[in-house]
Amino acid sequence: MEYLFDTNIFVESKKNLPMDVWPIFWTKMVELINSGIIHSIDKVKEEIDRGGDELTEWIHNNAPKGFFLTQDSAVLTKLAETISWAQSCPINFTQSAISGYASVADSYLVATAAAKNMVLVTYEKSNPQRRNRVMIPDACNAIGVRSCDLNTAFRDLGIKI
Repeated sequence: MEYLFDTNIFVESKKNLPMDVWPIFWTKMVELINSGIIHSIDKVKEEIDRGGDELTEWIHNNAPKGFFLTQDSAVLTKLAETISWAQSCPINFTQSAISGYASVADSYLVATAAAKNMVLVTYEKSNPQRRNRVMIPDACNAIGVRSCDLNTAFRDLGIKI
């Protein structure tokens, strides 16, 4: 199984596991990237690039071009499916929530995970009653994608640091 990482995995890891204090963690991330077990998408790279910080530099130095997946026809088909779900969901998301979901990396992550049969790794938590934001785990559940947090992904992969 391959795993697809959300922006918040990188950002929160940088914040809570600083590179100068947790070098083994960051070395393991590079190993996972190079092994092809984990990926992300170009939209996540764009979000990380906007930070202009040490995480941006780390990504540029350690993530080869193929790490960031782009949208192909299968992903675009799943993108339409996940956005359609958000628009017709019985919870009645606000228009702002739907527009936000469709315009940021979240919907593309869900679509890519669905199209490529990957597990989406995020720190977002399910909140099926929330109307003002589409949460990644809820969108994943709606279209049959497994999602989990980083610790669960590492446990699944047998990684101990």
